[in-house]
Amino acid sequence: MNWSTENLAGNQVHHITTCDQTTESGIKSSALEAADYALSLLGESINDDSLYCLFEWDDEQSQLTIVVTDHSKSNDGKHIVTIQFNGLNQASFEEKVEALKFWLRDHLTTSGDYLKFSLVAGFTRNKRETIELM
Repeated sequence: MNWSTENLAGNQVHHITTCDQTTESGIKSSALEAADYALSLLGESINDDSLYCLFEWDDEQSQLTIVVTDHSKSNDGKHIVTIQFNGLNQASFEEKVEALKFWLRDHLTTSGDYLKFSLVAGFTRNKRETIELM
């Protein structure tokens, strides 16, 4: 997976990649690889106020963003990781977003990088106001 980075204000770094896969297995593999990449950066993103590891889904853009944030969901950690799924709409499996959430939730149960920290994993759809606990 090829990552590009963009330095943002406040010492934040946005890591961006794309997935052109159109098969369920290819999309799953890319999603979990992006999650592993984001989870490997948790140590640098967590501060005293960190509470959530958010998996933010943007339906319109077919984009998943993974970020550490505080209880108000307004102070994000240093690393913001985004994967753009260019082939998701062409994929032939049902309930794509539910499948993505399931894969990520299942993956977190065995991720050593995630289990090192006491963060609440949450999944959002287009807005941070409503978080589905994972």
